[in-house]
Amino acid sequence: MKAKRICVALTASWTAIAVSDEAFGQSIGLDGSVAPDVAVSHDSVDPNRVIVGLGVGVNPDYEGSEDYRLVPLWLLRVNDLYAPETYAQIFGTQLKTNFLPDPNWRFGLSGQFVPERDDVDNNRVDDLSSASESLMFGVVAGYDAELDEMGTFGVEIDARQDVINNNGYLVTGSLDYGRVLSRQWRLSSGLSTTYASSNYMENYFGIDSGNAARSGLDEYDADAGFKDASFRLGVDYSFTESWSTSLIGQYKRLLNDAKDSPITDDEGDANQWFTGITVNYAF
Repeated sequence: MKAKRICVALTASWTAIAVSDEAFGQSIGLDGSVAPDVAVSHDSVDPNRVIVGLGVGVNPDYEGSEDYRLVPLWLLRVNDLYAPETYAQIFGTQLKTNFLPDPNWRFGLSGQFVPERDDVDNNRVDDLSSASESLMFGVVAGYDAELDEMGTFGVEIDARQDVINNNGYLVTGSLDYGRVLSRQWRLSSGLSTTYASSNYMENYFGIDSGNAARSGLDEYDADAGFKDASFRLGVDYSFTESWSTSLIGQYKRLLNDAKDSPITDDEGDANQWFTGITVNYAF
């Protein structure tokens, strides 16, 4: 089943990143800064495979920023020796697991760390009190199907709740498509959208009276709603059976109150971009 062996060493093509925002600076996703809501490729790999990857990316300084910065990228994925469909994976500050030994269905735990927004390039946003960090844990479920010998299609929903501060929750839905182009080249792509609770939105996009006076920005109440929509694209090239490289890109558009917040509308940009490259080793 060739499509099922789309080497996940090339997994960097996703994110869920969610990179969301979800980042290497704010989460390794676009949830603020370092990696995209990068969702990772869910195709299984050969038994007893361990994959490690290192690289660098360019991500917004914070979610909604028009300034960009270099961020580190790292990947660790371990597949179960006896049930290779199951795995645990860390991509930047995002965790994904699958506990179901099934070729199509997936269910596991997910996690994401979103650092506080502090010491950013924009002076007015930097004058705001720091947005507190979030450590989110939840569950992720998905279904993957083979379209033909070379292509796969997947759907996923990832729900996670902040467990260290009262920063609410995020729910991300994704559609993914992957295709083997040749023995060495793989392509992966995806669409996703994230719904954010009112607590999350207020923490990262709201401005109370004290922050308005401190920064000169208008007061702003950020309500719950769909925070963003994104498109991801990844291209993977295998040098050998063990070595590969992955080029990752994501465009995310902030929506609703995330877009209209003065943090974004006046001082930043609703269009959020991420690009990165990793070198991966599988053994």
